[in-house]
Amino acid sequence: MVAITDEGDDLIMQEIQSNSVRFLKLQLKNYGIFLGSNKINFDRRRTLIVGMNGTGKTTIVNALANLGPATGVKPNHQAMHSEMSVEVVTEGNRNLITKYGSLIFLYSEFPELNMPDNENSLTYVFDQHQLKAIKNEAKGIFQSVLSRNSGKMEANKDLNHNTMAAGEKVCLSYAYAFAVRKILTLDLPVVFDSPYARLDKWLGQGVCAFLREQPYQQIILGHKAEFEEEEKPHYILEYADGYSRVVKNDE
Repeated sequence: MVAITDEGDDLIMQEIQSNSVRFLKLQLKNYGIFLGSNKINFDRRRTLIVGMNGTGKTTIVNALANLGPATGVKPNHQAMHSEMSVEVVTEGNRNLITKYGSLIFLYSEFPELNMPDNENSLTYVFDQHQLKAIKNEAKGIFQSVLSRNSGKMEANKDLNHNTMAAGEKVCLSYAYAFAVRKILTLDLPVVFDSPYARLDKWLGQGVCAFLREQPYQQIILGHKAEFEEEEKPHYILEYADGYSRVVKNDE
């Protein structure tokens, strides 16, 4: 039996904290399409944000990705004062958000960003052993997502994304993003901008079931129609008179 000293406990906690980060709060003031002060408090587990096209979903994602104002965003033209601000409050190792941005911010429009043969992807993998483990883990995740449709599963058993349909490529990119988390022991949030937009019914159900089992913080932005009926959004992006505002859903 090995006794862990207080110093040992501190070292373990430091290691955990160095590999972990959470989003706690986002506050936007006169930022882009948003007028006035708009605040989102993120749940430690799962936060759903619903909005139609053009209501600011991608604006929110980019603010989180930049940990502040994104390049080119201007103050809302209806604001009485030209000043704008973005405050992103986090917990844990904030540097991970920049370092592992391609694992955290997942866009269904660009699934190739997380593919293993993209020269800009998986740059944080240091040896072939890790890369092999990630590919094996991703294969298991991908097959789990496709298991609701055995035909898709059999057709894509070799994981060749060049022969996959658009929705299948999206699922494979998600699988790699979560596989890297597990193999490198990273506790990272995941921020989805319309994750189900390019998925058919079977793939959407598979991804949703997989996400419900994951321990990582999830921030999901999308259209109301993308979510299952029993899932109530935490926030709604309402657009009127040329600007958006964040409304907390108290239903």
